[in-house]
Amino acid sequence: MNFFRRAPSSDLPVLTGHLDQPRPGASFAAQLTVSGWALATTGAPVRVRIYIDGERFTEVVTGVSRPDVASHFPSIPGAESAGFETIIRRSKLPPRDTFTVVVEAFIPQNGGEAARRILGEATVTCAAHDISPVRRADYRGVWEAVSETPEQAVVAVCGTLDLAEYERSGIETANAIAHLTGLGPSDSVLEIGCGTGRIGLHLAPRCALWTGADVSSNMLRHAAAALSRFPNVRFQQLNGYDLQGIPDASFDVVYSSSVFMHLDEWDRYRYVTEMYRVLRPGGRCYYDNFNLLGDSGWEFFLANARLDPLDRPANISKSSTPQELECYARRAGFTDIFVGPNTHWIQVAAKKPY
Repeated sequence: MNFFRRAPSSDLPVLTGHLDQPRPGASFAAQLTVSGWALATTGAPVRVRIYIDGERFTEVVTGVSRPDVASHFPSIPGAESAGFETIIRRSKLPPRDTFTVVVEAFIPQNGGEAARRILGEATVTCAAHDISPVRRADYRGVWEAVSETPEQAVVAVCGTLDLAEYERSGIETANAIAHLTGLGPSDSVLEIGCGTGRIGLHLAPRCALWTGADVSSNMLRHAAAALSRFPNVRFQQLNGYDLQGIPDASFDVVYSSSVFMHLDEWDRYRYVTEMYRVLRPGGRCYYDNFNLLGDSGWEFFLANARLDPLDRPANISKSSTPQELECYARRAGFTDIFVGPNTHWIQVAAKKPY
């Protein structure tokens, strides 16, 4: 499914975009996620209004990193940060079970609007009245809540339902991991935070044994379906804090991609030390995160800083610096540490000494 128009930008409307979440007919419990992207083909700043049952509820700005949008509109300024996301707590919504959400993008100009466009509409249902907050450190609860359906899981993993971008990013990341770890056909491989199998789908055929581990049983179910044709795969559910249940020195390669952004710093380091434990001598590890020091990482940081602290989602993405990620590998005991920062992404690869 592709929500992007592949016409030249001169043929597009002044405003374009898409509502990713919520999807029509979706249900939610403690919080309602509203996310998507909006872009002015002129490069002008865009704001987004959210209406609940016909009443204006809140207004947000774009600024969330969306490399998928940038790849489709490379000539339009601001496309790389055209995303938006807000979390609405159940306690802030009217005391009803069903709500209609309408999302509208507009270009502000001189106290008015230069253009406006409806991005999407969805009628959603509150499935429960438990309004207790979900804590970030409750990794299992957080990720079970956003991955009940395959579509929800894909959006949670990739930030979009554009399946072409989902496939492209999985292949690109798999190739990078294989290159930086020297992955070979006899290797036993562990992925921490395998999600829907986006990366494992492209690495399982290139190794002897691939194990996908995740904190969410929903994610493991989706990944098992995606990789069902491969005889050399297995899955393990994690507790969210370490690799308990995985024996020492049992893998040749351990990697984790697009996971550290969802972890607190202490838990990032804990997983790096656990990588060291479960790797065989001479084994290799890989992990990554987006770069606070790059322009897109800083813009995303600023966008999150503008949110009401109580409205920041429990799974909100947090950046790293190259120095932080290198420190974890060095302190855990790894050698031959490679740190590959660029304007957006930091990649770390390292080796457990013999």
